[in-house]
Amino acid sequence: MTVSGSIYGVVLNDRAEREGMQPQFAQKPYQAPPEAPVVYMKARQCVARGEARLPEGKSVRAGATLALLFARDACRVDAANALACVGGVALALDLSLPQENYYRPAIAQSNRDGFLQLGAFVAPVWPEEIVTRIDGVEAHRWRLDRLVRPAADLIAALSGFMTLRAGDVLLIGLPGDAPMIGAGQDALVEAAGLPALSVRMEAEIAA
Repeated sequence: MTVSGSIYGVVLNDRAEREGMQPQFAQKPYQAPPEAPVVYMKARQCVARGEARLPEGKSVRAGATLALLFARDACRVDAANALACVGGVALALDLSLPQENYYRPAIAQSNRDGFLQLGAFVAPVWPEEIVTRIDGVEAHRWRLDRLVRPAADLIAALSGFMTLRAGDVLLIGLPGDAPMIGAGQDALVEAAGLPALSVRMEAEIAA
């Protein structure tokens, strides 16, 4: 299974994170919680497997999630038929430098080379939780029933205003309490039924 199209993700799809941000949503610049999915993109150049290079002296947020690879176009599909458009599922580790809010797109903070680590895609499997270990110690565990919009509902909502094409990838959401990781550390992401994803964090080589 090959990623040949665009790579999309959504933020604020973690119920626990949204609940914690309710006071902020009432203030400027938000003024209200988002009603539609909040979409961001990862450049294809971000995709890597096995190693990520971090800016010197920086730690990054390591958000473990599921990556869905589309086998056919999804345009105005309903939730009952949405998952039929998905050809493969993989574990993903979406890396980003910390940001204060979601109001302005964090392009430089999240679209560096190697900042999207993808595992092997397999026939669709829907695990209940994802576990992240750092240097062999459990650092984070999150149940996917925390998602405001589960995979089928998310695809249906997105396909109402944009076409998800065959070859595109969709990251279904990030945990708001994702752990931090730094250079010299190893991450291992696991979920039942999916190939584990192992990533070594290295410091960028000075030019």
